Amino acid sequence: MDLTTFAQRVRRADFLDGLGIYVEAEQVSIAHVTKRLLRVALRRERTYPLAPTSRRPERVQTLTQALGAFIHERNISPGVVHLCLARQELLLNRLVLPAATRENLRQVLEYEIERVIPLPRGEVFWDYQVRESGGGEAGRLAVLIVSVPRRVVTEYVDALEAAGARPKAVVIAASALGDYTAFCRGNLEAPLGVVMRSGADLEVALFAERQLVASHALRGGSVPPAVELQQMVRRDLAEVFHPSQVAVEILYATAQGRGAEEADGAGELLALANGRLDAPPEFFSHPEPGVLPAVGAALGAVREGVVELNLLPEEHRPGLQEGLFVPLVLLVAAIVLALVYGGAVIVRDEMTRRSLAREVESLEPQVVAVKKQEAEGRALQAKLDTLTADQSRRMILFVNELTDRLPTDAYLQTFRYRNGRIEIEGFANRASELIQALENSSMFRNVQFTSPTTQGQAGEERFSIVMEIEE
Repeated sequence: MDLTTFAQRVRRADFLDGLGIYVEAEQVSIAHVTKRLLRVALRRERTYPLAPTSRRPERVQTLTQALGAFIHERNISPGVVHLCLARQELLLNRLVLPAATRENLRQVLEYEIERVIPLPRGEVFWDYQVRESGGGEAGRLAVLIVSVPRRVVTEYVDALEAAGARPKAVVIAASALGDYTAFCRGNLEAPLGVVMRSGADLEVALFAERQLVASHALRGGSVPPAVELQQMVRRDLAEVFHPSQVAVEILYATAQGRGAEEADGAGELLALANGRLDAPPEFFSHPEPGVLPAVGAALGAVREGVVELNLLPEEHRPGLQEGLFVPLVLLVAAIVLALVYGGAVIVRDEMTRRSLAREVESLEPQVVAVKKQEAEGRALQAKLDTLTADQSRRMILFVNELTDRLPTDAYLQTFRYRNGRIEIEGFANRASELIQALENSSMFRNVQFTSPTTQGQAGEERFSIVMEIEE
């Protein structure tokens, strides 16, 4: 272990118990992890059957019974609880936005989310991962939005609370395996693909620089050839401004279904824990398929996570991290200072620090609310400035005219107005018909394509059109 890694481990020293609860289609896996200063250990893990999703009341009841049995069999204190959801419960979408939206990104996403998710915004919990292409204001942001129906989370949280455990975070299987990998290897910087089973299907998750870049659900459960996996993950990396010229490392959460082609150069996630995670022998000899995401979620619960993804709304998240958080080096230094300079000053300073921490924790919800209101105010003011600037140009009338003229199968990604010209970009089934439709308007003239139309993934045509405003 190098000095940098050791320093990172010391900063995470703590006294914590964590439960990771991974809910799948027909089973739930629970892992109990403890942290005692720098020593992290898997104390116990077990998998229980669950009623299928088609029988929701029975499913909730069996989840409560499973967690209650796990806690009471070994008299476990739940500590910090992280609920982990399977891929089939989730909706994942990617957006590419201008870099200028970084300052108010969450507000922008709240506006965009109803366009990309087939549920009302109030019926989902969501979070995101973002990567930037660079280039300052001219750069772009690649945003991966992860969402889950609010009803699903509420049912599971109620079931866990009935067993005496309140989740502090709701994570997903992919991010939990990212945390597990980062803990076992010490980092999650280089591009890395992870193949795992998700019920009868497969999930291929891709990480880069401690972030979840992409997640694909593969129906049927068969592992694609290594060449296809490489093509998939390299395409994803290129789309998030991180092109790779070399083969991306692929790790497998289970060896089941892998052929010889996939085995060459590939690694097993379970083997990473050897010598790194203190665990019972049966964890290595007879692992259950869902145990690794549960272990990863439990590692996140004891402050060993690196993938910052939490589907619980901010108002439900803890303000300050639980635990004693007393790094060993600072503890020794405090003892030496107490002996040399006297313990009174140190004790008084510590009492002041804890008092301030409590005050900060009590004020944090108010600060978050004020910042949110300020951000919303800035966003509304920016929109108002755009709509009211240069009233003679009748901006609202132009937008309304475009809405009337464009066919219903067309939609816009970009709308720009400057110097008496309007530029639009988007997709349509028949982009060639848009020129005539806009020329027929009394508001526009000299309508023309600025670049050739291209074919999109769903068969629609991508267009870029510029037009002048009739005076």
